[in-house]
Amino acid sequence: MKSLIFSHSHILKISLFLIALASSLLAQKPNIIYIITDDLGYGDISCYGQKNFSTPNIDQLAANGIRFTRHYSGATVCNPSRCALMTGKDTGHASIRGNGAFSIPNDEITVAKITKAAGYNNAMIGKSCVTGNTQTPESVMKHGFDYFYGTTNHVDAHYRYPEFVYKNIDKILFPNNKLHSGTDYDLELYTTETLSYISKQTAEKPFLLILSYPAPHASVVAREKELAAVRPSVKDEIQAPKEKHYTPTNEVKANFIGMMKYLDDSVGEIVSTLKKNNLLDNTLIIFTSDNGPHGEGGFKPDLLDSNGPLRGSKRDLYEGGIRVPFIASWPASIKPGQTTDHPSAFWDFLPSICELTNQSTPTDIQGISYVSTLLGKGNQPRHPHLYWEHHEQNIRRAIQVGDWKLVQTNLALPDKSTTELFDLSKDISEITDLAKRYPKKTAELLKLIKTARIPNTEFPVPVLETP
Repeated sequence: MKSLIFSHSHILKISLFLIALASSLLAQKPNIIYIITDDLGYGDISCYGQKNFSTPNIDQLAANGIRFTRHYSGATVCNPSRCALMTGKDTGHASIRGNGAFSIPNDEITVAKITKAAGYNNAMIGKSCVTGNTQTPESVMKHGFDYFYGTTNHVDAHYRYPEFVYKNIDKILFPNNKLHSGTDYDLELYTTETLSYISKQTAEKPFLLILSYPAPHASVVAREKELAAVRPSVKDEIQAPKEKHYTPTNEVKANFIGMMKYLDDSVGEIVSTLKKNNLLDNTLIIFTSDNGPHGEGGFKPDLLDSNGPLRGSKRDLYEGGIRVPFIASWPASIKPGQTTDHPSAFWDFLPSICELTNQSTPTDIQGISYVSTLLGKGNQPRHPHLYWEHHEQNIRRAIQVGDWKLVQTNLALPDKSTTELFDLSKDISEITDLAKRYPKKTAELLKLIKTARIPNTEFPVPVLETP
């Protein structure tokens, strides 16, 4: 048998080929940018029906990809919603089910830990999605992120001019800012940091970026540049009263629209930067919101039709509190110009990431991958039900099975509790309560809702036997 003798040049060529092959295989995994806004309503995007202002860059993102019309946040307030996003668990099973000083336990599986195992660079920029009202930047890093730039205490995100942010675990001070005013605008800080981060990435190693904008949550404050651009189009302006956590303003509508303009312009800049760095084709960009529109800092959802045709807003479990915009664009893999009514939720993000990165999906989650819907391939599995609970306002919860939805309020006050039943296929605005008209369906969902959660000592829920 003739022996094989390789010269140094042959070995070098083989080595380079193997490196190129490995890089090519690695590049097949998409970069992922998940843009999560704060308190942005279903009707706050013009491709979802907003008529008072426009969001052309976000609309273009939808035109280039797929727009979900039945996507749901993890909860109707911030902290539990983001926990559902990061862990794949609904609020009947998640470790965090309410706002406050709660953080995801360090030993829990998160999206970033999964992508890290798949060889990704991981970053979170903006308001933390793994911590609540705590000053614990080290917790962000323990959950699989290689880079963090933002705030960990959610109260700090109530102000557009922060006194500091964390860069990894180091505190970066902004001496010119005094919460209500200054020179360092938080949305600008996070967009600038995002563009810088993207510019440092290469096609050789994929990245995950959770970009968590703390707007349009109050404080309702825009930069003067955006205010000047939108002010002439605003009619019937209102003044915000002075509140404990929010910056007062004489121009609530203009400031809200200005914040939305900034968010929309930032999406355009992100897409342009990806394109400039030859990263756009293989980048999955998702745009969404953590819950429905707020009524804080002088703002009300009906001022600008922020919840569109939906009933309710933040802290409600009606559709207006939990149904949110969800747009996904991935030029290399998602066919443009699509719309889907597939019912999905925040807890589906983690299993979707598992599928996209070829990682094992945890067995103790409620999430179901929506990759089949994104790519238009295979049969899309569907949820047997979707469940939410809310631990304010005497405790509320809801369950949805197909088009049927049961909403319960005042669970902590049995004498004042209510149970409502809606058919979303005919009543998206949840105007007509059908609980008495369809007692068997009501009883069926009441039975199911009792099994839709596991006990949590921090977040108990009384179980009602009858409507």
